[in-house]
Amino acid sequence: MKRIFKLASILGLGGLVAGCNSFLDKEPDNRASIDNLDKVSALLVSAYPNRTNMSLLDPRCDYIVDMGATLDGSQPSSSFDFVVSGFMWDEYTRSESSNDTYEQYWTSVYEAISAANHALAAIETLPTSEQANAGKQRAEALMTRAYNHFTLLTMYANMFDSKFADVNTNMNPGVPYVTEPEDVVIKYYDRGTVAGTLEKIKNDFNQAIRDIGGSADYAQPKYHFTLDAANAFGARMALYTGDYGAVIAYANALGLPTASKLNEMTEDGEPVKNDDGTPVLYVAEDDAANMYCLNNMNDWNTIAATGSADGMRMAFSGTSAPGNLLISECMTVIVRGTAGTAYARHGVNRETMIEMLYGSPTGVYLNQPAFSYSGDDTFIIPKFYEDFKMDNVQAQTGLPYAKIPLLRREEVLLARAEAFALTGRYQDALNDLNIWTALRADATEYVYGKHVLYKDLLLSHYSADLANEDHFINSRYNASKFTATGDELRFQKALILAILDARKLEFLREGIRHFDILRWFIPVYHATADGQRSELTPEDDRRVIQLPQVVSLSGVEQNPWSNVGAWY
Repeated sequence: MKRIFKLASILGLGGLVAGCNSFLDKEPDNRASIDNLDKVSALLVSAYPNRTNMSLLDPRCDYIVDMGATLDGSQPSSSFDFVVSGFMWDEYTRSESSNDTYEQYWTSVYEAISAANHALAAIETLPTSEQANAGKQRAEALMTRAYNHFTLLTMYANMFDSKFADVNTNMNPGVPYVTEPEDVVIKYYDRGTVAGTLEKIKNDFNQAIRDIGGSADYAQPKYHFTLDAANAFGARMALYTGDYGAVIAYANALGLPTASKLNEMTEDGEPVKNDDGTPVLYVAEDDAANMYCLNNMNDWNTIAATGSADGMRMAFSGTSAPGNLLISECMTVIVRGTAGTAYARHGVNRETMIEMLYGSPTGVYLNQPAFSYSGDDTFIIPKFYEDFKMDNVQAQTGLPYAKIPLLRREEVLLARAEAFALTGRYQDALNDLNIWTALRADATEYVYGKHVLYKDLLLSHYSADLANEDHFINSRYNASKFTATGDELRFQKALILAILDARKLEFLREGIRHFDILRWFIPVYHATADGQRSELTPEDDRRVIQLPQVVSLSGVEQNPWSNVGAWY
């Protein structure tokens, strides 16, 4: 089903017009007539979700505040109920008056899975000679099937449960793993377990990555799973499942070097040392890893130089952005939903934004363009550009789309930093953090060899958190993640705090913070403008998004919803 919107200016409210189109109303993609590899390749364009979960996950995070009303003093239209539902951690989206709902996303992903399964089935019906040449198509179908199931698993299953020290042994309900083309409207599927679902995902992934194509195999490679995108997905999956050695291996396979050219930091001509006597090292500007990141990741200094909000949006989310590895065009109002309070009443306020931009332990300003409308206390991060596709010029109605980067190189860099930190490779973790800081710092302020993250600086910056027994980094939920003891443990924790802060800023408005909150059992406090408060604790069932109500028609087991915190 798709929701038709009225074209509106950035400060207007998009009027909603009734309209829908069922996926099962017609034979999708002419699938019965797929009789050659070119047609299989064409079908695989549909194996990527045409909805986004970023708009759904972002309002759940700890940087979102309720401003009480939109910029003009009115209440948001029902088209933006998904923002309210996310902020309030509702069991279901309050209405289906949008393309951004839990049900729409679930359906979109399973439609993409269905396309992958149809492609795999079609390959089996081709002549033997064509089947022998179908390696890349088969690999893309398997990779998209793995990726799509993984997104569902991380969203709709209790994957990060403190009862299971190892995610790979998690016996909570998973998500239905569909491997056959669907030919009926309602069909029963067993959810299996998280561990069982992960095993199937990894099996598809491992089969696919052997034969997955490269950029040269596609006219528009960033809209397909290439080997680079597959390695980025592998790094994410390995991080979420605690396989830190694999995170590092996938980063290496992506071509991301480990920093090796290190210099000693000096002050007044003398070497700077940590309290334990170790020298403070920093990554040289011409180090291979640093140069790789400067040349192959999205540079906000360059993006900001476009000089306009729309220019920055197109530069960040487009195919020319070097950090973007996989992009999907999605039907979504994410641009409007994250446009300060022009349409919604929730956003990132000034205090929170300043804390993130000026909060680096190095003291240098981190350059991520953020701006606001006059009189609006919330900020816009120009990451997505709305492409409004008109279907009725006279009525000025149509569908809002946006290009959504699903996988970025920056995520791999910070995933590797976390893996280094948790496997005792502390200098390597510092190196990756320093590379990221150099990439994100204001180019007019940052100086190599001066604005350096090092052990004592992190211990000082995070000293209050490290000493606070109630802080999430010291909670019993995270104890098994750390391998160090004593002073080394404090440093390991400080590194993780710095990495999580970097991820929070890097992926602002992209929803990845939601998964960091789940992985690290971070409590989240939300307050409404009228004074109601609620805390999302590590044991709260609201942490896991409920399966859409329509799924119950197929008899699929719903998530528990008994231990739910109150609003007071």
